[in-house]
Amino acid sequence: MTVFGMSFQPVSSGDVLPRLPNRKDARIERLENFFRSHHCPAPFQTEEYLAAADAYQVDYRLLPAVSVRESTCGLHAKLNNWWGWDSAQTGFESVAQGIWFVNRQLALGRYYRGNTLQEKLGAYNPNPPYTGEILRLMHEIANDRSVLPQSDSGIDP
Repeated sequence: MTVFGMSFQPVSSGDVLPRLPNRKDARIERLENFFRSHHCPAPFQTEEYLAAADAYQVDYRLLPAVSVRESTCGLHAKLNNWWGWDSAQTGFESVAQGIWFVNRQLALGRYYRGNTLQEKLGAYNPNPPYTGEILRLMHEIANDRSVLPQSDSGIDP
């Protein structure tokens, strides 16, 4: 890319913003319905959630579910930290920046990289009921039973 006669090259894939999802993407409606059902304030940041999840290959339902559990979609958040990242001691310049940062950490961070969804959730918050709470919220987004663990885990679908 050339700006004002200077050439810039991306250093990593995180330096290039992907195209936002197509407005016809069915996930947009699922997320917006989910946020409305939890009385989340607008704007929902739906397209930002999808773009970041797609860029880092993280399940698109994960961060929205965490935002509902951790801060009621930002209603009880400080410093644009809707996800309780760093025990809510860290803030972000914007909600969008937080979405991208937390997705990147869940995909590439040393405590999360290569782990299953359940392992990532256990590292994110080791409180035993937390994983089941997030999985239930993720299921609610798409009414998709595939995210729920097997019944021998003690979590009733």
